Amino acid sequence: MADIQPSKALQFPAWTNDNHCLARRVLNCDLWEQLKDFKTSLTSFTINDVVRSGVAVPTSSNGVYAGDEECYRLYSQVFEPIIKEYHGMDKIPAHVSNLDSRCLTSVIHNEASILSTRCRVVRNLYGYGFPPGMSREKRLEVERILVTALESLGGDLSGTYYPYDTMTSSEKQSLIKDGYLFQESDKYQAAAGICRDWPEGRGIFYNNAKTFLVWVNEEDHLRIISMQKGADVQQVFNRLCRGIHAIDKRLLNNAQTAFAFDKQYGYLSSCPTNLGTGMRTSVHMRVPNAFNTAAEFKSTCGQLGLDVRGKHGETSEASEKAVCDVSNRQRMGRTEVELLKILIDGINSLNQYAISG
Repeated sequence: MADIQPSKALQFPAWTNDNHCLARRVLNCDLWEQLKDFKTSLTSFTINDVVRSGVAVPTSSNGVYAGDEECYRLYSQVFEPIIKEYHGMDKIPAHVSNLDSRCLTSVIHNEASILSTRCRVVRNLYGYGFPPGMSREKRLEVERILVTALESLGGDLSGTYYPYDTMTSSEKQSLIKDGYLFQESDKYQAAAGICRDWPEGRGIFYNNAKTFLVWVNEEDHLRIISMQKGADVQQVFNRLCRGIHAIDKRLLNNAQTAFAFDKQYGYLSSCPTNLGTGMRTSVHMRVPNAFNTAAEFKSTCGQLGLDVRGKHGETSEASEKAVCDVSNRQRMGRTEVELLKILIDGINSLNQYAISG
C-alpha cells in the first residue's frame, strides 16, 4: 500500500433520515474518525468521496464507489461489510476465474421463451484511477489506449470505435433504444463524480453485427459485451471470452498494462456489486403465464439466485405479464462458468414451473 497522506479537513457525511444505504449503516462516527485523514495516492480519494453518491442520492442501496484500486484496501472496513452483504457471503474466498467457454455444457431447454441473450463483464486498467476518481487527462489517456487495442481486433470481433460526442442525438437514441449504448445521465454515477467532463473521453466500440460491443469510460474503463437474439448462451459466452482474451493480450503488448485484479476481490470495479467475475449474464424472457404477478415471478427468481429487472435496464421495473430481464445476481465466490450454470438452471426451473403450474 502506498504511503497515506493527510487530506483537507472533512466533515462527517450529512446523512438524513431518507438515507438507507448500506454505507450509512457501516460508516459510523467512530469509524469515520479513523479514516477521515486518509486519501489514496493515485486519485486522492477520501472516505467522503467513497460515500458521496450514497449521501447525495437517498435511494442508493449500497452508497459506495471506489476511485481507484487502493480504495478497497485503505477503506476496507467500509467496503468489506458491504461486499459481504451484497454478495451474500460470510467470508470472501480467493477469486477463481474460468473464461474457457468449452467448460459450459448446460443449455436452455425451452428456447421459445427467450428473446435475446447478453453477457458482459466490467474491467478497469491497472495503474489508472477508476471513473469516479480519474482526471480528464487520464480519462483521455485511457480512451486512447483502449481505442488502439479495440481497433486492432480481427475476425468477427473487428469493428469501429465511435466517440460519444461525435454521434448525433438520433444515433444515440437509436442505440440506447436497442440496448447497445449507455444512457446519458445516471443520478448515482453523477453523484459519484463519474460524469465529470461529460461526454469527453467516452464512447462505444462495436462490430458490424452488433454482437460484440465495448463501452469505454462509462462506470468503468471497459464494459465488454456479447449479445444476440435467441437463447444460445454458449455462443454468446464464447464470443465474450474470445473478446476478453484478445483485449487483454493487446493491452499487455501495446501499453504494458493489464486489467486491475485482486487475488481476493477478483476483477476490480468502481462499484463493489461488480467485483469478482464482473460478469452479468441476462436474458430477455417472457414471464410465464403461470405467474400471476410480476412480484410472484421476481420472488421465485430470487429463490433461484436470479435478479429481475425491466427490459430497459438497471433502473427499470418489471411489469405485469411483460418481457423481463433475468440475470445472475452473484458475481463473486464462483467462476464465470458456474454463474452461467446457475442462470441456465434457473431459467429451466422457471420454464418447468410454468409447465407444472
